[in-house]
Amino acid sequence: MNQLLASLKSSLDRVKALYHRQRGEQSALLQEIDAREKRLEEVREEAECLEKVRLLLMEAARHAREQGRQQVEYLVTQALQFVFGGDMEFKVVVEDKRDRPEAEFYVCSTYGGDFRVETTPQDARGGGVVDVISLALRLALLHAFRPPVGGPVILDEPGKHVSEEFSPQVAQFLKSYSQSLGRQIIMVSHNQHLADSADIAYLVEMHQGISSVRRIR
Repeated sequence: MNQLLASLKSSLDRVKALYHRQRGEQSALLQEIDAREKRLEEVREEAECLEKVRLLLMEAARHAREQGRQQVEYLVTQALQFVFGGDMEFKVVVEDKRDRPEAEFYVCSTYGGDFRVETTPQDARGGGVVDVISLALRLALLHAFRPPVGGPVILDEPGKHVSEEFSPQVAQFLKSYSQSLGRQIIMVSHNQHLADSADIAYLVEMHQGISSVRRIR
């Protein structure tokens, strides 16, 4: 009888030990679940915050892009009207394609008529318009670049497709740009109007395969 009681007591003690061990494990698991749920909530809050930041940055990028677009449109339009006169305007259309912005350029004008025409630069009055747009775009981007880029502007045959009629205006446009922004322009050109607009000019000539340089202004 005593042996039976002892055996039952031993079995009960083992059951109690198992019970307490499993209760301890359960408590630890519950604590771990609680900690993971709290961390999950923190991650959700972080993800929500990051999504708000992403949307904010996208909006800021769109705003900056829109400001840049308007500035480029204005500067190039001023160049076109300065050189060619009339009501010519430069238009930039930016669209998101394949998750990246892509820009299309257009020239708008009535060309002295009653209807407004919108064409690509290469279809607007020949290569001279493309030359002026390209020149104005380079100068505008150089001016708008951050941090600022110092040093002179170096140009090779600027406006070479602009007709003789409009060459003096190209020369005056470059002169105005240099004076208003205080940036030196160094250029190579066969155009006499551009050469005459320079403060300092050198003539490069070749005789019998030998180049010579002399200052003419």
